[in-house]
This record gives sequence, structure tokens and C-alpha cells, in this order.
Amino acid sequence: MEAMCIVFVFAGLVCLGLLSPLLYAAATVLPLAAGLLRRLIRLIGGSR
Repeated sequence: MEAMCIVFVFAGLVCLGLLSPLLYAAATVLPLAAGLLRRLIRLIGGSR
């Protein structure tokens, strides 16, 4: 039983380790994407 708990904890840590870079990437990319969308909207709105 203890071995199963250790395996689950280890699997959870591995998943967190794999997800953390994705979370960091999303945190950096989302503001950039939002800024680009705002610029595009301004360009489209200004051209009219």
C-alpha cells in the first residue's frame, strides 16, 4: 500500500514537472498574443 502511495506521489511530481514549463510558456505567450490582437484591432479600426 505504501509503495502505491509513493508511486502516485512520484507520478504527480513528474506531471507537475512536465506541466510547469507549459504553464510558464502560456503565462508569457498569452499577454503577447493579447497585445498583438489589440494592435491588429487598432490597425483594422484605424484603416476604416
